[in-house]
Amino acid sequence: MNYKLIRICLTLILSLVGQFSYGQTNSCEKVGKDLTKLYKKIFPFYYGDYDSLSFYSHLFSTKLTAYIKNNPSTIDCKFKSLTDSNTCSIVTSADNSFRIYSWDTWTGGTMHNYKNLFQFKSEGKVRTLTFDYGEADMGTYFTDVFSLKANGKIYYLGVGGGSESSKYAYEVIRAYSITDSTIDNSVKLIKTESGLQNSILVEYDFFSVVDRPDRPIKLIKYDADKKTIYIPIVWENGKVTNKFIRYQFTGQYFEKLSQ
Repeated sequence: MNYKLIRICLTLILSLVGQFSYGQTNSCEKVGKDLTKLYKKIFPFYYGDYDSLSFYSHLFSTKLTAYIKNNPSTIDCKFKSLTDSNTCSIVTSADNSFRIYSWDTWTGGTMHNYKNLFQFKSEGKVRTLTFDYGEADMGTYFTDVFSLKANGKIYYLGVGGGSESSKYAYEVIRAYSITDSTIDNSVKLIKTESGLQNSILVEYDFFSVVDRPDRPIKLIKYDADKKTIYIPIVWENGKVTNKFIRYQFTGQYFEKLSQ
């Protein structure tokens, strides 16, 4: 490992982040376009120079995080350049109090590694937060977030997925709530046969749904009117069926409905 190169890269990153923090005079869309251009610099190195790939990937993550953290008003920004180019997924709750930024670092090969930045309103302030689930966690590319008012609180249901390889993929639905000045990511809101759970994860064979036109593919569904989660039934070989297990909110938990 070239430690001298790493030190130079880190020094450059810190310098650039300082320049990139921006003030309020710079619009979100201007910054979004700059970030989109930076993100594109990753791809020429995808099949070869891993050090350069890692450098630009880390630089993008650092710049995006710094800008969002230093500019609370970004919770209202559309960032069309980032979303239209698929550089970053940005999903926001209906009450505009909870937002998740997701992006592919392109450092995981066929597995893919995703990063997330959570932005939320609490106690009259806009805050940011990240979760570290350990090196084994590949992250989630969130494509939807839904809100649910119950038990005197507002819960947020994040839905997304990821890729374990060119063949196997996964989707997850996970519950969150805003508590004081942080996000509770351990809310046990789903009652399953194995007990109360914070999330449900489904692994599947991507090639069994490859012909579906939607991208990204969305297998887990949520009906806000019926307060019902639809989890696709997957055979042992990974093939996705057209049937679902349904969990409906009964006042305190999402509980499994009879088929």
